[in-house]
Amino acid sequence: MFLTTAEFLPHHRAQRQQTVQIISAAEAHGQARLVEMNRHVLANLDRIITALDQPAPDTEETADAG
Repeated sequence: MFLTTAEFLPHHRAQRQQTVQIISAAEAHGQARLVEMNRHVLANLDRIITALDQPAPDTEETADAG
């Protein structure tokens, strides 16, 4: 199980950029397996970044609903 918070967004974005560079270099060198593996990493990072970019639910509304 992997848990993270928005405070780590800069790290996730930096890792995403590094992964894109790895994919580009691997494609240029015909390293299909390396491309494939890192595309999975990239997809996971995109999901993490998208989820952390979402605004947090309004806790006041949630507290008032009960």
